[in-house]
Amino acid sequence: MGNKLYENKLIILFFCTWGFLFIDRLSITFILPVIQPDLGINNAQVGMLNLAFTVAWGASAIVFSGIADKKGNLKRWLLLSGFLTSIFGAACALSVSFETLVVFRILVGIAEGPFSTFIMATLGKSVSEDRLGFSVGVVNCGVAVIAAAIAPILLTQLVAVTTWQMVFFVGAIPGLIFMVVVAFFVKPIPDTKREEASKDEGAPAKKNMFAELWSYRNFRICFFLAMVHMAGYYIMQIFGALYWTNVAGLSVQTTGFLLSGAGLVGIFTCIFLPKLSDIYGRRPVMLFSYLLSILPSLFMFLLPGSTFSMVIFVACASIPGALGIFWINLIPIETLPKYLTSTGISIPMAMGEFIGGALITAIAGIIADMYGLPAMMIIAAVGMLGSFLLCFGIIETAPRALERKAARLGAGAGQ
Repeated sequence: MGNKLYENKLIILFFCTWGFLFIDRLSITFILPVIQPDLGINNAQVGMLNLAFTVAWGASAIVFSGIADKKGNLKRWLLLSGFLTSIFGAACALSVSFETLVVFRILVGIAEGPFSTFIMATLGKSVSEDRLGFSVGVVNCGVAVIAAAIAPILLTQLVAVTTWQMVFFVGAIPGLIFMVVVAFFVKPIPDTKREEASKDEGAPAKKNMFAELWSYRNFRICFFLAMVHMAGYYIMQIFGALYWTNVAGLSVQTTGFLLSGAGLVGIFTCIFLPKLSDIYGRRPVMLFSYLLSILPSLFMFLLPGSTFSMVIFVACASIPGALGIFWINLIPIETLPKYLTSTGISIPMAMGEFIGGALITAIAGIIADMYGLPAMMIIAAVGMLGSFLLCFGIIETAPRALERKAARLGAGAGQ
């Protein structure tokens, strides 16, 4: 009973901590319409800003996750990553030019890159196996509730009465407070050696881990899906607020309400879509959800500023954020042996950051300067369409769906 109580408190604490820490990543997107004219940043530089951040994020995730696995003491790395994220997030307020803003955003990316890996690894070693899926879903919901739903309204309203510099300071304070709570509350986390984990699987780990990972079809699909998905998702995240203000003609505050509305729906999708996939299977739910994900950018392009496009945005724009849970966590965990899951999760995530989140969005910023922000909506829709097509290659992994399939095959064989 005591262990369950600790697990419940840990889940709630990480829900809040991850939600507030993620504000340091998203806050700049909410107030870009104010920062852009103040620092004289063009659309190409917006793309380059995201390029620098996401490269730092992805590289840091791989490098420091690997170092932490070798050195051990996961709690120490979790605390270091979290505290530095909040400190560098607040330091963005000191930016006086595009160049200084890039430097501070790179520092935020380096600090925050491995944090999600550390927090999920902590959950994996601290909660019961039969609650891991639930725990991951709830903690991920912290981003939807706090960073995506509450933060846009608060920060866009705050920037109306103060400066964007103050928004960076205020956005970083809650994360710093919760990291102090984590430092005192979280128990020491046991270290697990890769060699020991591979023995549990009944076979020694191979030297070339990437070659072994590449032998799994679902890993290959997730590898490419990450890049295509993240391209469409981040283009909408980065240029969405600018589109609503500069093309659709909405105020920054109204845009904040739209973003928060989508974030509130995201709370539902983060829980409902994985649960629905437990019943009907991962692949069919992903296919249907990616079709819905095409609609926001499509109607923003066709009907900019219309009530219908706003409704579609609020209803469907959060779906890609929930779909990341599938190819980041669920499918790799259910496909790969235990000693490969951490690496199998980090590589697609990093490639998604490098190619989809950094390179393609940087190119998109140049295209936006050449052809206008409406072109961003077309690229975002193409990203979701490409993700939909890739999902046809996924081999089903949901246990309940596999049991039903086996039962049907058994019944067919018995007739």
